[in-house]
Amino acid sequence: MPPEILRGLQLKDLGRYADAENAFREALAQEPNDAFALHQLAACQLHQPQRKREALATIDRAIAKEPNDADHHVLRSYILSVLDRPRDGLAAAQTALSLDPQHAGAFTAEAQAHLQTEQWPRAEQSARQALALDADNSAAANQLAQALRLQNKNAENAAHLAGMLARDPEDPFTHANAGWTALQRGEHRAAETHFREALRLDPDFESARDGLLNSFRARSPIYRTYLRYCFFMQRLSSGARWAVIIGLYFGVKLAGQIPGGDALVALYMLFVLWVWVAKPVGNFFLLFDSFARYALRPREKLEAAAVGGSLGPGLALLIASFAFGWPAVVTLGIGLIAASFPLSMTFTNGSRPGTWLFGTVAAVTLLGAALTALAHLVPLSDQGTARQIFTVGAIGCLATTWLGNVPALRRPAE
Repeated sequence: MPPEILRGLQLKDLGRYADAENAFREALAQEPNDAFALHQLAACQLHQPQRKREALATIDRAIAKEPNDADHHVLRSYILSVLDRPRDGLAAAQTALSLDPQHAGAFTAEAQAHLQTEQWPRAEQSARQALALDADNSAAANQLAQALRLQNKNAENAAHLAGMLARDPEDPFTHANAGWTALQRGEHRAAETHFREALRLDPDFESARDGLLNSFRARSPIYRTYLRYCFFMQRLSSGARWAVIIGLYFGVKLAGQIPGGDALVALYMLFVLWVWVAKPVGNFFLLFDSFARYALRPREKLEAAAVGGSLGPGLALLIASFAFGWPAVVTLGIGLIAASFPLSMTFTNGSRPGTWLFGTVAAVTLLGAALTALAHLVPLSDQGTARQIFTVGAIGCLATTWLGNVPALRRPAE
């Protein structure tokens, strides 16, 4: 084996992916058709920020050289899953299995694709098949834990995680899974302990960081209620979630026609508001925690400040307008509250079209609300135009509570 490839493998094992990439490129400069070097280069690119698409192009070059090598298709499956193309990832994993039906890594890649497409029973089956072929496959073991949790098989999952922690107490993925399981049971202190340990072992582990933030937010009973709702919805298929959302909507519409139904409508609106802003509002309070705020990324802090800075003053102005009879600030208060919906989907949104759409809706709403409030104070202002702008923005804010469920418009930032 060429010394450049040996050096690259050593650097890759140490997690020095950029240096390893350079070594593999040196090997490819001497032998451009080396499919093994291309495979390793793609693996290094996969582990570097903003390099996933390059990794896909590189592994495709390796497959062009060796189309019957199952390992190449397994790596391609993982890359596609990371690129949020799990259906294509599933096809790649199945291609690998057609080439090697006993490839544990192919079953692991298949399980990952099933998890991303929310096919929990299939993910469990694939993970079990991977473990049957390789009992020490920690990735498959963690996938099985995740699939069991998402199917609410709590007792089996607890026993499975206990065994995993006993075998390897230094696995960050296992601690993260244990943290999410504890969080789902409502044990936020235990969850925090596991997430801290996962981050100690792997400081860049995003799932553990997100879990730690949720465990911080879960100190609030209101946020714990929201988390229970999230875990309930997570266990449902995409179609079932839409059925719940639509069912609640039409149920509230019917409730509005019966005596006393207005209270149910008001509760529903509060529920919808909270579902969309719970996370940034939780982060807003973490900004005042001398330790927890360091777990927030800059965009999360900006989102928290924007949503908290919109929702808090909006509620205060609305209450003041009713308490003291200040009609000039009613629309401003409503506008600030309404704008918190799209603002919660703007700063940490991985979809550029969604970022622009929701940000524009928030800006139009705030502009219309400010102009309407000004029109009450300055008689010469064009109140009709101001109200039209505000109405367009308010309708847009209402629409965002539906559009926010469209994956093309809202997804996690890379």
